[in-house]
Amino acid sequence: MSWFTSLFSSSSKTSRNSRTAMSSTHEAFSLPTSSPSQTHHPDAFSPSALHTAQSHTLSSPTSYSYPPPSPVGSYDYVPNPSNSRSRESSLLPLHNPPRTPPYPPLEQTWNRLRSWLSTEYPELGDTLNFGMLPQDLAQVEMAFGFALPAPVRESYLCVDGQEPESAAGCSEGLFFGLTLLPLEDVLEEWRFWREVDDDPNTGANARLREMMQSIPPGWVRREYSSRGWIPLVADKAGNYLGIDMNPDEGGAVGQVIVFGRDFDTKVVIWRGDGPGGWAKWLASFVEDLEAGEGYEIGGDGTSEGSEDSIGYESYFYDGVGKGMGNSGGDSGTGGMKLAGEYKGWNVLEAWADRSVRRWHEAGIIPDPVVPQPDKVVLRSPFPC
Repeated sequence: MSWFTSLFSSSSKTSRNSRTAMSSTHEAFSLPTSSPSQTHHPDAFSPSALHTAQSHTLSSPTSYSYPPPSPVGSYDYVPNPSNSRSRESSLLPLHNPPRTPPYPPLEQTWNRLRSWLSTEYPELGDTLNFGMLPQDLAQVEMAFGFALPAPVRESYLCVDGQEPESAAGCSEGLFFGLTLLPLEDVLEEWRFWREVDDDPNTGANARLREMMQSIPPGWVRREYSSRGWIPLVADKAGNYLGIDMNPDEGGAVGQVIVFGRDFDTKVVIWRGDGPGGWAKWLASFVEDLEAGEGYEIGGDGTSEGSEDSIGYESYFYDGVGKGMGNSGGDSGTGGMKLAGEYKGWNVLEAWADRSVRRWHEAGIIPDPVVPQPDKVVLRSPFPC
């Protein structure tokens, strides 16, 4: 396993083979069953951070309206008193020409992905749900208590996650075994982690929080759990790919991150940075599929090059083939899984490792620390 595995959890390798079957995130933890306290967590996400000049209507549930206001919109004319050509006194609707969003259109990206699946893996494509109705999406946002970023809203209007099993009997996760969560499941997972926020052994443990790291440094808050982390893709063992609504000073609202119980080092995913992170990353995922890069379909379900049982297969052993379903790694015969240098890797760890390398190559993160005698330091991820 790569150097990067050691960043996630000191016990992740030794504990994988001993895990038992589970069907939800709740079973992946041993936490108190008491409800979280109602006190405001000092690092909790504040919806006010997203409010724009037009978003005051979100201040109370009774004034909520859909769609939630966006920083960029068609009706965003702001009169300028110093400009003699201002239309300040106009009584007509002020409509600017539609602007191109600063990210790939989600409808186009999902159409491309559906088209690829219909040709290469129709059984997997059959697991994708239809898009949500706007009013249903608005109700879920009300349950969150804040508006989701525009790329995430648009994505769920196109595809509301995956069915547990398609009509063709496929139960594999879309992302090499990782499941794209329906938005209601996103809310359920997010609510569960709010119990972790106040647990003295995890989220509220100051010593544990000090151990957390961010790559690139200063982009993700040094937290074990955060109200601002929204899980979108799950391995069903407590780890996620999601968006960050409450980044550290160097990050941006909407950036795509890897986080969860096995990831002490939270990583901003390459090509998933910035406010349009989810749209950019999803488009790059489709581009790799279309180019035939980094994956294979089918195979014998083995994990060549793996040091141990990677991908949580033991959680979902069905008595016939390993990893059939939401395994987070190898997906068995007929499944789609990683290939090349990341063959046999846990998917989230592979994405994190690749991102670290790309951030380094781009000069965003410094050179790796060189090991010194009698000191425990981060080993260089790059071969000499």
